[in-house]
Amino acid sequence: MPSAKHEHPHDPPPSLDERRFVAQLLVASVDQIASDASTNLIERWPDIAHRYNPMAFDRWKENYAGRIADLASAIAAGSPQVFVDQIAWSRVAFESRGVPKDDLARSLDMLGESLERFIPEEDNGLVQQYLQSAGKSLYAGSVTPPTNLSVHTPQGDLAARYLLAALEGERFTASHLVLEAVRTDKITVRDAYELVLLPVQREVGRLWHLNDLTVAEEHFVSATTQLTIGQLYPFLSRAPRNGKTVAAASVEGNAHDIGVRMVSDYFEMAGWRAIYLGANVPTADLAQAVDHFDADLICLSAYLPTQLRAAEDTIAAIRSTPRGATVKVLVGGPAFGCSTHTWNEIGADAYAADANQAVLIGAKLVGL
Repeated sequence: MPSAKHEHPHDPPPSLDERRFVAQLLVASVDQIASDASTNLIERWPDIAHRYNPMAFDRWKENYAGRIADLASAIAAGSPQVFVDQIAWSRVAFESRGVPKDDLARSLDMLGESLERFIPEEDNGLVQQYLQSAGKSLYAGSVTPPTNLSVHTPQGDLAARYLLAALEGERFTASHLVLEAVRTDKITVRDAYELVLLPVQREVGRLWHLNDLTVAEEHFVSATTQLTIGQLYPFLSRAPRNGKTVAAASVEGNAHDIGVRMVSDYFEMAGWRAIYLGANVPTADLAQAVDHFDADLICLSAYLPTQLRAAEDTIAAIRSTPRGATVKVLVGGPAFGCSTHTWNEIGADAYAADANQAVLIGAKLVGL
């Protein structure tokens, strides 16, 4: 049985097999660990039980389940920063909603105690190392992310007016602002994507974490952006076809597809036949799509670290098909941003940080 004996800073880093063993153990025990931690948290601090009633236990158990999944993903990726970032975002969300930061600190303490009971002693050092890194981040400086919008440029002003119209429920007005700017050659489709729509989506995520937007408002803005991207499609400037086909999709469990849809459009503008498959595509269906569309390249997007396992399973399924044995796999999305080696460990051929880079790397992968 693999183990992770890494309690000292000068010990060699855990191997991939060791990290995966611990991550799988966490996932397999998530219900028991979450229940144990929730029970002890509520019993030890009655003020927390009072603050989260009714259903304090259920709410904390759900919170712990997500926290354990984040921890497992960070360990599998070999990146404590993945877990630190998740805790930092939780701190922003807690503070913005008037929840004491100590509640988050206490919950991490209880999680650490529960993990000691459920994780073998020889593996516990690795787990506690990740928890301690996250705990220290709670008392660091402000982690409130800066705004992604600036009205000091024409594109930033357009983005701000687009977001305001969307938040007021004026979907037609919002989309018309962007379409008219493209139609009159004030901006290109690329500018609309990179300088208007993507910054707006990032700003929406920031505002939700700060409790300045509801989930419903965030969904409406995202739906408006999807509509606008669809309306921009006829305005794409396309290079001559290069004879290559790319398929693009968000892996199973990833409901975010605005980024991967833009990636698909960028490939089409570069002369590829682009097959956009959408969000949350089942693993088996993605593998079949590679064969069905005779793809030369497939782009997979994972948004959260917890979706890395789905990305790995998808790549394995693709490789098991006749066409998939030779197809090139390019991955992207925030889930890969905190680790420079994760893409290689899950079997991909390359990683791209954005749509422009995806087109350049994709071309090299297929020999263009």
